[in-house]
Amino acid sequence: MGEVMLPISTSRSLNLSFDSLSYSVKTSIIKRETRQLLTTISGEFRVGELTAIMGPSGSGKTTLMDILAGYTVQTSGTVSVNGSPRDLAEFRRSSAYIMQDDNLEPLLTVEESVHIAANLKLDWNNHDKAQRINEIIFVLGLEDCKHTRSAKLSGGQRKRLAIALELVNNPPVMFFDEPASGLDIVTSKQCINLLRALARDGPCTIIMTIHQPSGIHLNMIDHLYVVVNGHCVYTGSTKAIVPFLEKHDLHCPTYHNPSDFLVEVCNGEYGDWNDKLVETIDNGKCNDWRSASNKNTRSRFKTRLSPKESEDRSNQNDDEDDKIENDKVTEDHSGYYATSFFQQLYILVKRNAIKLSRDRVLTFTRLTMHCIIALIVGVIYYGIGEDAAFALDNFNLLFFSLMFLMFSAFSATITTFPLSLPIVEREHFNRWYKLRSFYLANKFADLPIQIIAVSIYTLIVYFMTGQIPEGRRFVLLAIVSVAVSLVAQIIGVIVGTGMSVQNSVILGPLLIMPFVVFSGFFVHINDAPSYLQWLFHASFLKHGFESAMASMYGFDRRKMHCSDVYCHFVYPKKLMGEMGMLHVDYWFSMLILFILYVLLDMLAYITLRLRLKKLI
Repeated sequence: MGEVMLPISTSRSLNLSFDSLSYSVKTSIIKRETRQLLTTISGEFRVGELTAIMGPSGSGKTTLMDILAGYTVQTSGTVSVNGSPRDLAEFRRSSAYIMQDDNLEPLLTVEESVHIAANLKLDWNNHDKAQRINEIIFVLGLEDCKHTRSAKLSGGQRKRLAIALELVNNPPVMFFDEPASGLDIVTSKQCINLLRALARDGPCTIIMTIHQPSGIHLNMIDHLYVVVNGHCVYTGSTKAIVPFLEKHDLHCPTYHNPSDFLVEVCNGEYGDWNDKLVETIDNGKCNDWRSASNKNTRSRFKTRLSPKESEDRSNQNDDEDDKIENDKVTEDHSGYYATSFFQQLYILVKRNAIKLSRDRVLTFTRLTMHCIIALIVGVIYYGIGEDAAFALDNFNLLFFSLMFLMFSAFSATITTFPLSLPIVEREHFNRWYKLRSFYLANKFADLPIQIIAVSIYTLIVYFMTGQIPEGRRFVLLAIVSVAVSLVAQIIGVIVGTGMSVQNSVILGPLLIMPFVVFSGFFVHINDAPSYLQWLFHASFLKHGFESAMASMYGFDRRKMHCSDVYCHFVYPKKLMGEMGMLHVDYWFSMLILFILYVLLDMLAYITLRLRLKKLI
């Protein structure tokens, strides 16, 4: 990538320090056993430095990163920003966490992704936002692939895009979990070189975890923080590793990677030195091994400013900049989010609409499936709707239609909604939008597709099966069909949010089948034991089925045509009476469905909040 000249400058420099951090997790609920992941660990990460937290698997480096980023709340110890106790809400607004899994929208192009991030995270005019978007794409080397969808990007391009999305609003602190993981040596070198440029040219505080850096990677790191078994065994410059170890008569072989040698020492290949190293470095409090150039790091790299930042700084001199950079945490906006709820909702609905238009499985396949099933059903039950001789067949047809619409809406949601949760986790944690904005946007974007699919199915089946040609009855049947599918869909959201994809696919039918059993089709409510009759009233499919029957045979429908010698159900009221639906009120049943939908909708949102509660 060559030398990187960043188009971004910040007036918010944050030095991050922590003292005596300890963290433990429960390993057994029954025995109340705990495992100590961090033990009174301390350290300081400074602006303008690329800091790498290193350690073997299970050492606690990711736990430390999560605590510093606010992803996990520590049980004891303090975290400070510029020497003052950290305000977690304020800090999370001024930082970004790029996780190891990129979790990008696969159906959006690079330019679209950055554009949406800018619209959500910047309260600027369109000209300034467009300029920032173009600068970030150019600086991160994404110009050649800006019209490529994220799913088709290479590993390095995906890493750079993930950085670009969080760099839009210029956070002063950025966390990266294993940014070089899964990349080849050249691409990983470019990635770490980019992070180093971000730290120095921003200037920003860049903190990343790394398992075991190569010699090339090690030379690019300004500050190394090594964790072993929840303790700090080294904190300082990468060039000071060898002198630090030589102080303990541990001599790194010539041409040997110092980080590899340090890991070998920590693994006990040269004896048990960990306690001695922890004591020497004072479990992270000792800063004697920092390089002289990094003890008071302050970047003076010249960077291009956006028009808004240029105006803000045009009347300030360098001394005033120093004061602002050290004292002020954030100045971008006074609110917790850059954009209002309605702006977020509009942007997210627009994004979801783009995704749905490109998702052939979720959109076009769903529409095609409803058409195909409707044609098959129409052929099987062709022309029976107005014939009293086939009244029971029509009864079965209405139930099958509702059951098909219920299962199709339910199964589509439990397999697709959970796939968006990792993306929501990243975006919501980094304060792109409010959770209710995402939830409503997801609902509003999918609502037209669901209504169209159900309406197409109902239209084809209604006319192919020769139902009574009254527009009012068709509309009433279409309304109840849509209502049943929407209730089933919201149940799918609850199941998909509360469980993993594998568990929801297995257990989902088990959770939805009781609504079918107590729908009144297989067993009438009057034939069921009294202690089970309340379950019929709780079944949304029962209320939907009653409404569907009322739309076809209620509202004082006239005597039906009979094609046989004798038709028992030539009068619609007789059919409704024998099915226990003589006194069914269509609009009352629809009211019950509406109330159930609202209650389940609230439960779905609460389930989503609980799933992401540690991020809120």
